[in-house]
Amino acid sequence: MRGLTDFLITVHVMKGLVGRGPALFGCLVMLAIPVVLLAVLIDQLYPGGFWTFAWKVMVTILKGFHL
Repeated sequence: MRGLTDFLITVHVMKGLVGRGPALFGCLVMLAIPVVLLAVLIDQLYPGGFWTFAWKVMVTILKGFHL
């Protein structure tokens, strides 16, 4: 919970210093780094690559919603 509070305080301070646009861009870049890292790891470790993994996830979700 403390990490979330620190994150929100940092966003608020940065928004005050540089404006809303650059602060939002910085947050998006910061949050995108783990997503890109996860995609690279899945691509390297999953036998069919990232797109096969994504396809199987999508099919599993659709089957789960329609059963």
